[in-house]
Amino acid sequence: MISAREEGQLWAQAVVFLEQGRPGDLDHTRAVVANGRILLAKEGGNPRVVIPALILHDVGWGRVDFSDFINAPAEAKRDVESVHMHMRYGAQIASDILSNIRWDDEAIRKITSIIAVHDIPEKVLALDDLDATLVFEADWLDKYVPERQNRYFDVVPNRTELKEIKEYFKANRSRWFRTRTSRELLDQIISRRKKA
Repeated sequence: MISAREEGQLWAQAVVFLEQGRPGDLDHTRAVVANGRILLAKEGGNPRVVIPALILHDVGWGRVDFSDFINAPAEAKRDVESVHMHMRYGAQIASDILSNIRWDDEAIRKITSIIAVHDIPEKVLALDDLDATLVFEADWLDKYVPERQNRYFDVVPNRTELKEIKEYFKANRSRWFRTRTSRELLDQIISRRKKA
């Protein structure tokens, strides 16, 4: 388990970076941690890996210029330098934060290895690791929530590109979400979206 005090320490340090990152990163992080709790409760996994990884997964955006992401065409967004740099910086920041609060070294290695690839579905899924899968699913489920999709308007001003991004998410969802719980949550999100 992870204690409330430990989680509070993680949040206190993560918020500093999340508020310097992209618009909406803090709200997104809160949502993915909530998703992670549901996934952990139903699928198992190690909360001492999954919860810290989710709290810290996007802290690297606070250290990068993401204008290349904004300016890249939809099909190239996942390959721009800032996407890769935010994962690299995020892994280092997470390592520093976790070391400072004396987290277990083995857990730190696992958390940072997940953060270092968390936005590359193929690499996360190739790990074939439940904790990595849960972090990925908790994070990427939030990309389907209408409120979170709307935040793309802040970083992707071109509506044609937004449509292409949504199509990309739609086309890959059956391949990305592997746990029964994540597929159920995704169905609920899509059902709510259709009713709205």
